[in-house]
Amino acid sequence: SLPSSPFWSSCSDGVLGFLVPMASAAMPAGAARAVATAKGKNGRMELQPPSHGWISWCILLAYLAVFVEGVVLMASEDFDIDIDAHHRLATAQFHLCSIYVLEVAIALGPGWCAMSPGWTSGELMAHHVPYTFVVMLCYAVNQQRRWRLPLTVVLLTSLNEGLFIVNSLGAPGWVGKVRRLYGFGVIVVLIISEIYTWIQEMRRNWANDAVIMLVLDQLVFPAIYYHFSLICMYLKRWKKTGNI
Repeated sequence: SLPSSPFWSSCSDGVLGFLVPMASAAMPAGAARAVATAKGKNGRMELQPPSHGWISWCILLAYLAVFVEGVVLMASEDFDIDIDAHHRLATAQFHLCSIYVLEVAIALGPGWCAMSPGWTSGELMAHHVPYTFVVMLCYAVNQQRRWRLPLTVVLLTSLNEGLFIVNSLGAPGWVGKVRRLYGFGVIVVLIISEIYTWIQEMRRNWANDAVIMLVLDQLVFPAIYYHFSLICMYLKRWKKTGNI
């Protein structure tokens, strides 16, 4: 059988119960969160990279591991009928959501972000929290098989987040160009997979009079809008600067 709510509820409780206290403990007593932020462009209060480099390296390696999981899953034959592949997808999604929970915890605690500079607390929350919630809901109601394509493609975006960290660790400027080019491409593919899957599921739900599923499947629209806004941001930047 495919993973369902007991798996994800127990895993998420364990992750939250471990990571949130850890982030709180990392914050020096009496220290203000403003210490860990700095003004970016347009006066934005951006999160700062972790004070210990090994934390950034650990998060980077975790993102790269999720990317490898995504590549392996995309290359799997007979993915639609391979139960083992669906279990591996559930494991990969748990890994990605765990990274997101960790990053949210250290952002709310000591005020760090391994992908900084360039990220505010609000932007990190908008990126990580809704995604984790929707993925957990998808598995809780056992609908992951229907949305397997975008659930797999989204794993490939972890390389984009990993390259953010590489830049933060002092990579040469061309790495940033590679990240933006890859990020644009993978987000376009992700939106296509989301829209394609949505159309397929709307047809199926309508034919089966599955009203509840039809309503729940509309939760993909905020994700599509968010990803579309990222594409517009990339295009706006390229138009303004004239280069990648």
